[in-house]
Amino acid sequence: MVINTKQIKEKSFKKGVPDFVTNKVYPIIENAVKKWESGVTTNIQTPRLFSFTGNQYNAIWGSYYKGSNILFLSLWKQGYGFEHDGWIPQTQVTKLYKQHGISLKKGSVAIPIVFANWKFTSTGQEILKKHNLKPSINVWKVKAEFPKIWELVKNNIFYTERWWNSFNVECFDNLLRTKNAKIIKTPKDHKSSIKNKETLKLDTKNDEKFINDITSNMENKPNIKFGLHKISSYRPSDDLVRIRPSNEMLNYSFFYETLVHELIHSTGHENRLDRHSKLNFANGHDHRSTEELVAELGMFMSLDRVNNKDLDKKQIYNNVGNYLKSWLEQANTKAKKIENLMIASEFADQSERYIFDPK
Repeated sequence: MVINTKQIKEKSFKKGVPDFVTNKVYPIIENAVKKWESGVTTNIQTPRLFSFTGNQYNAIWGSYYKGSNILFLSLWKQGYGFEHDGWIPQTQVTKLYKQHGISLKKGSVAIPIVFANWKFTSTGQEILKKHNLKPSINVWKVKAEFPKIWELVKNNIFYTERWWNSFNVECFDNLLRTKNAKIIKTPKDHKSSIKNKETLKLDTKNDEKFINDITSNMENKPNIKFGLHKISSYRPSDDLVRIRPSNEMLNYSFFYETLVHELIHSTGHENRLDRHSKLNFANGHDHRSTEELVAELGMFMSLDRVNNKDLDKKQIYNNVGNYLKSWLEQANTKAKKIENLMIASEFADQSERYIFDPK
C-alpha cells in the first residue's frame, strides 16, 4: 500500500463522539483490549483476534481506508468474524438494490466510521464551472491535475467531517460469488491472503543494522544511543532515542516493540511531522496520554509488516492491551476514550508510514 505520508490529513473530531457510536464501538474496543491482554495467537483452531490489518478498503471506490477508520474497521471485521476486507458505505445500499437487486441480509450490523473531506465553497464551485469542471470534483484532483485552476480556488475550500455507516460486503445477499461480484472494486495491490505492506526483515544479530534497515526510508532520522538505561525513552529536546541493546533485554520481541515505540515518538519532532506541538507534548496529562497511545498504536500497526514466526506476537499483544488500557483510563467517559483512541490512531497511521513507507 503506497500512501504519500505528507498528504495525509488527520481528522479533528471537533464534534466529539455521539452516543449511538459510543454504544456500538465501546464494547468492541473493550473486547479487543481483553484479547490483547491475553495475547491471543494464531493457529488452525483459534484465529488471531483483534490484531491490526491495514488492508480495509472501500469496495465501491476501490481505495484503502486510513487512520482511525482502518483501525476500527479492522476491529469490526475481526469482532464479527468477517473474512473480507471490503466495505460498502450505507449511502450506496439503496442504489445497489435498485440497480442490481443486491440487498442487505437480515440482522446486518451498520458499522459507524468517520467520513472526512474537503469541499469547494459556492464561490469555488462557480469558478470551477467557468473553467468547465464539475463543481463536485475532488479537491485534491483539481490540485494535482489542474494547477492553474487550483491557484484560483485554493482559498475557497472547507473541511467537513461526519459519521456514517458502512457494511462489510459479506452482509449482502446476491453479491459475493455471483455475477454481481464484479461491482466490487478492489485496490490493485490488494491480496486477501497477503498483507499489502512490505515485509520487514529482522536482523536479530546486529541492532545497528536492523535500525538502519527499518529507517532506510525515514527522513531526518533521530539520534539513537545504546546503554543500560532502566527505561527506554525519546527525549524531544535532544531528538534522542535511548534504548538497551537487544542482548540486554528479555528477548528480541521486546527490543523490537520498545524500539519502534520510541521511533514513533520521534516522528512527532518539529523537523518531522511536528505532532508534539499539536499535542502540546510537554504540558498536560491528557496530551501525554494521547502521545503514548500514538506511539503504542504506531508500533502495533507496524506488526502488519512482520512475519508471525519472526516475533512473539502473543507477548506483544499482551503488552499492547495492558498499555492501551492504562492510558485510556486517563479519560473519564467512554466517549472520550473512543475519541482519544481515534485521534491517536490518525497520528499513529501517519507516523508509522513516515518511518516505513513515506512515499
